[in-house]
Amino acid sequence: MTPTTRTFLSAFAAAAFAATLLAGCASGATDCGSDWYGTGARDGRLGAQPQADYYAAHCSVPVDRAQYASGWQAGYAQRPVPGW
Repeated sequence: MTPTTRTFLSAFAAAAFAATLLAGCASGATDCGSDWYGTGARDGRLGAQPQADYYAAHCSVPVDRAQYASGWQAGYAQRPVPGW
């Protein structure tokens, strides 16, 4: 492989990585919907800490914290018990 080819492939890989990161950030806007129970349930099933404060700071729509908390608790309850 020539140095020019290596440089091109490195630049291409960097551009692909940047595009992937931007796509990941763009998908966060879908978390700002009106189904706060569903968003909380998904976060709970994934084992994430409650994220209502994060959504309130980053979303342009108001967060229904009670619905989010109920969904998070229901989702977290669906997680498997470690060691079983």
